[in-house]
Order: sequence, then C-alpha cells, then structure tokens
Amino acid sequence: MELLIPGLILVALMVWASTKIKKTTAAAFEAETVETDEFVINKPDGFLHVLNGDPQYAFESYSKEYGGEGAEDVRRATATVKVTSTTAREEAMRRLNAGNEKIDDRSEVIGETKYRLIETRAVANDIEYRNLFKIAQRGDKTYVMTITAIAETTAEAMRDIEGMLDSFEIK
Repeated sequence: MELLIPGLILVALMVWASTKIKKTTAAAFEAETVETDEFVINKPDGFLHVLNGDPQYAFESYSKEYGGEGAEDVRRATATVKVTSTTAREEAMRRLNAGNEKIDDRSEVIGETKYRLIETRAVANDIEYRNLFKIAQRGDKTYVMTITAIAETTAEAMRDIEGMLDSFEIK
C-alpha cells in the first residue's frame, strides 16, 4: 500500500508529461509564417521548421511524412534557403548544369524583385526527385530556396510544397 500511492503519482506524472510532449510536437508541424529580417516563407502544415539546424542555411524545414515503397527512410520533402555572395545568374546556371533533367525555367517579378524559378528531376539511390528552386538577388546577396520532393508525392502534398515555394519572398 505504501508503494501504491507514489506509484500512482509517478504514473500520473508520466501520462501528463507524455501528453504535453505530444501536443508540443504536433504544434511544431502546424502551418506557420516564418519571417526573418531578410525574407518571409509560409510553411505548410506537416512541415517542421528546424531551429538551430545546419548553419549554412538561413531556413531549413522537412516534412513529417516519409516516402513510400523504396523510400521509407527518406523525407517526402525538404526545404532550405541559402544566402550566397554569388550572382543569381551563377546560382541558376549551377542548378541547370547539375546534370539533372530540366522541367521548367521561368522568371517572375514580385514587387520590385525578379525571381528565377527552376524545376529539375533527378534520380538518387533509385528514388526519383523533383527539385524546385526559387532564386533572387538583393544587393550583393543571392537567396536560393531549394525544395527537394520525392516525385511520387501526392497531388495535395505537392500543392502545399509549391505553395511554400510561391510564398518565399525577400524583403
């Protein structure tokens, strides 16, 4: 009897902590607007914004979901923003000359900023990927958003991924 009460209290604390952790984890994958001093991105539901991740990226995110058969250990999609000192043209040429199949290459202007949007397809480890790039230059900095998604991603997930790419704007 003397151990029953402390045991019940311990179990109750463990249940409370587990519930709290699950709620916090679920909230991390909810849609949110990520805004820095330099850019804005609307991260869709199902993606985690990595805080204190790889220092080479100004933004890093990955999907909660993994790929299907043959890609069980690979995230459905990853997204990064890298800020470089090379020109937007150099960054675009690097993506186009990477040996991947070019699907699309176009430009758009949002506000006063010109963006270059490139889509390629690549195969790595027998998995086909769609690579989406949005490149813009402001002063001596070039911003490169890269989204890599498994090609067999559902249409709904691709809409969310393309929406995130479309939402990326530099200030």
